[in-house]
Amino acid sequence: MPKYPKGHKDVVFFAPKSKRGSRPIAGSTTATNDFLVLVHETYPEATISRLKELLTDRSKFILNPEAVAVLDAYITRGYGDYVPEWR
Repeated sequence: MPKYPKGHKDVVFFAPKSKRGSRPIAGSTTATNDFLVLVHETYPEATISRLKELLTDRSKFILNPEAVAVLDAYITRGYGDYVPEWR
């Protein structure tokens, strides 16, 4: 197994409709990315704030702290009202 530098993230999330040269908002593992895509495909019209509400509702999902941290990073940057285009 290769050694990765401390803080290495497999997937990088960028601002909605921004160019790839922009600064990343958050990073996560591939598993967390796949989980966020799965939740987004289940609720395609949900905003980032609504996705966070769904993920923190323990009656719907098991708490995934890394996914919530990614959504918090979007909300902190002011993108809470955007519908993501994750695939």
